[in-house]
Amino acid sequence: MDELGLAGIPAAKPPLAADFAPFGEPILPEEVAARLSENFYKQLEDSCEDRVPQAISRAEIYVGAVLRRFKEPYNLDNKVIREVVLIHTIYELHIALGHEEAGREFRVKARDIILAAWGNFPDSDTPPKKSATASVAVPPKRKSPWR
Repeated sequence: MDELGLAGIPAAKPPLAADFAPFGEPILPEEVAARLSENFYKQLEDSCEDRVPQAISRAEIYVGAVLRRFKEPYNLDNKVIREVVLIHTIYELHIALGHEEAGREFRVKARDIILAAWGNFPDSDTPPKKSATASVAVPPKRKSPWR
């Protein structure tokens, strides 16, 4: 750093966690449990009390990133945002157990709600569009002297 002449210049990163702190009533594990049958919830919880709060936290970060892309306020009192976080929480619970195929329908449902509410956004399920990297000029065909 000294050879670049940058020594002593203060630098700070803004806290990322504050960007994804939603307003409104927090989502509790009991609300997630109310969405599922008792047996299904127990299966997804997998006898681990921390699993559901961690899934809620991951879902909130994902939804926060999507809302930031659309420049939408992150308010859990908004019914659409709350629904997306709840559905994505169930997806996260499936992923935590390694049941990606079983959780896919929840991811698709959450994505469909986002598309209906705010429009299209890049998603990991959608391959990026490929553009032409080069163009080739093909010369016109010559007439054969034998014809």
